[in-house]
Amino acid sequence: MFIGIHATWDVYNCNTEKLSFVPYIKKSLHKITATLDLEELNEAFKQFEPVGVTGFILLAESHISIHTWPEHNYAAVDVFSCKAFDAAVVTSLLKELFESDQITLNQLNRGELKLAQKINFPAK
Repeated sequence: MFIGIHATWDVYNCNTEKLSFVPYIKKSLHKITATLDLEELNEAFKQFEPVGVTGFILLAESHISIHTWPEHNYAAVDVFSCKAFDAAVVTSLLKELFESDQITLNQLNRGELKLAQKINFPAK
């Protein structure tokens, strides 16, 4: 058992236009969080000139982030969550959202419970 799952995707051969500007990237990350039923708390997005985006959504369960390089048709996407999720679902969404034909998924289990000490805090 683990505290969380941290999955990363290297998304290649994307539609350059879809990687270029904040509105589409923001819509894409919100679609992923909605599909995974994750609770959004806050967000920040940075538009680079002339193109490229960095975006982050803080989740009750942890976070989702993206960094795009339209000039290389590439995006780096991360989801870290203490709520279990199916990384294959995200892979399919990324293929659809960015019109990619090549995605590499890396998945880590974070915080092995048998090694993490459990502390019981008094109720307030």
